[in-house]
Amino acid sequence: MKFLQKAGGVFAAENGGDVCRVKEPFVELDGRDVSAAEAGLSVSQTVSDRGEGLFLFENTVKNTSSAEKTFKLIFELITAYTPTHWVIPCVSYNGNEWGEGKEPKGMLAENGEPWIHSYDRTPIPSCSVTETEAVAAALFASGDSPESIKSSVSVRPAENGTVSQRIYWPVTEAPFTYCDNDKYTDRCDDYLTLAAGESFTSRCWLLLSEPKWKNYGIAAVLDRALELFPFSHGVTRPTKEIWRLGISYTQTLLREFRGKRLFASGTMPKSTGLAFSPHYEVGWCGQNIMNARMLVLEYLRTGNKNLLDAALDVCDAWVEKQSDNGLLLAHYEWYTEGRNWNYKPRDYSKSWASNVDYNNGWLPETCNNGWAACEMLKLWDLLRKNGIDRPDYLAFATRTLDFFCDHYSEKYAFGKAWDFDGTCAEGEGTVGAFITMALCDGYRITGNDRYLTYAVKSLDFYMKRDLDEFTCTAGAIDCTCVDKETAGPVIIAALDLYEITGEKRFLTYAEKASYYFASWLFVYDIPFRPECDISRYGYYSAGSTSVSVQHPALDQWGELMCCEWLRLAEYTGDKRWADRARMSWYNCTQCIADEENNVYHGMKRPIGSQNEAFYHARWGHRPDCATNPGYLNDWLVSWVNVFRLTVLDRLTSVNHDPDWSKLD
Repeated sequence: MKFLQKAGGVFAAENGGDVCRVKEPFVELDGRDVSAAEAGLSVSQTVSDRGEGLFLFENTVKNTSSAEKTFKLIFELITAYTPTHWVIPCVSYNGNEWGEGKEPKGMLAENGEPWIHSYDRTPIPSCSVTETEAVAAALFASGDSPESIKSSVSVRPAENGTVSQRIYWPVTEAPFTYCDNDKYTDRCDDYLTLAAGESFTSRCWLLLSEPKWKNYGIAAVLDRALELFPFSHGVTRPTKEIWRLGISYTQTLLREFRGKRLFASGTMPKSTGLAFSPHYEVGWCGQNIMNARMLVLEYLRTGNKNLLDAALDVCDAWVEKQSDNGLLLAHYEWYTEGRNWNYKPRDYSKSWASNVDYNNGWLPETCNNGWAACEMLKLWDLLRKNGIDRPDYLAFATRTLDFFCDHYSEKYAFGKAWDFDGTCAEGEGTVGAFITMALCDGYRITGNDRYLTYAVKSLDFYMKRDLDEFTCTAGAIDCTCVDKETAGPVIIAALDLYEITGEKRFLTYAEKASYYFASWLFVYDIPFRPECDISRYGYYSAGSTSVSVQHPALDQWGELMCCEWLRLAEYTGDKRWADRARMSWYNCTQCIADEENNVYHGMKRPIGSQNEAFYHARWGHRPDCATNPGYLNDWLVSWVNVFRLTVLDRLTSVNHDPDWSKLD
């Protein structure tokens, strides 16, 4: 479909109706929206058609008065349609209707004022997308200068069911600033100040397209953004060095707890020295079985039997805790003696996160049980191929998979949380897809057709209910909101099923879930203040991912998608997926502590460690986050390290001779 500009700022499909109308830029002066002339300013705009529905706008405002002027510049388009779906990526997915969190929801705040969000919360600066099944309009700031980038985005109701998409220059956050988990502080207002005769120029893009699939109008802008915001970074260190550093940190996390060897979920430097996390998690953050598998791989590479012994000790400890029906608590310390644990009944008047007690535990959930089954299967298979027979590891994994096959629901698939008596305590969320991912491995490794049947059935379910609506939910066990993590197992399972069955629909599933995941992937470098923490440690944002709408920090979760996107590029012929894989990989290798650079915030970090979160916007877990954005946390979590190792393992040939050239 071709698009063109008509008179009066109207843009239309060549063979169809009007799509939107772009208004002449205006200003906010003393809290009021007024014309430039009314504010003593002149404004000019040029439009350049870049083809395939892409238009570049250059907006120049000049102070034509004799007095200094302080104001905000506003660019606005009004849709000619009533959107059926809209997105501000990383911020609002059709209004964030799902979830119990207090993140911004809808187009309007509770006081009836429109939400306005800073550019640095979005993976494409100040991006918004509105759409119907026939057409989509994406508006976003240009990356050609800091002046253009430093802006804000707003989507609000307009007349007769249409909507307004706005960009503000410079930054505005209103009517409040979302500053911490479920917390708000005062609005943020930056202003342009022009002396008499001075001018200011900003640029922005409008992309009109036909949605690739229903609710996927953002796909076109995610693809074009790779051209408009070219990735300029390269390898930070060789992959062999990343493996060495990663194995070092994995060994650092190996601790003794209640007479058992386990992996701590991470470390945190304290003024008194290194503090190990008191939590030992089987999957999610702690990844005990995945860490054990990495030590076995290093044993096979080096012959160091101590590594094998440690890995087996860890897995044995978890096998002892599994219930007869296959369920397992996420945290080892939640068990009291044997398989006993402190049962904490859910308070249904409170949110999911309020019920998770990291001292006493709560219930088994599908994220950790999925990871545990998946990793134990891979470990059993690896050991078996190298002459080590551990049938109890296979039994551990298949008990879990059999439980979820037995308890599959047409209403909620695998759900989120279960009681040990087989009752589903929490059915909501895409998080059950971690079981789907494990079932694919179960079929590949054991050949059990039942696992394939339920992998297909559940993937169809999660695609229809969630991904077709461009939503994933409840990946993390400490929040309940729209998130990105749960798209990961959907992508992995979809590509596995495509390889297993050859059915094209699974490749389409993988593309859809990958576009959803890519809507959380930053494609540009935020112009951080030179004095901020992030700038001092040399971090850049391109290739990072935002966590969720409730927890908008940058992290390295995209690294887990590297092999998946390389697979997707191969099967679809679209090299942009390989580009995204490299962006994710290069980004996730920043700020890893090594022998030469291991002092952060005045404290020495363990070799191979890396912090989990980069607080890039006005959100974070400290009092001055709204006024002092741009810092690293000191939570040196396990997953960011072991995910990198598992990516390298997946690129390793069967004789353990690394072939990592695709990432180097």
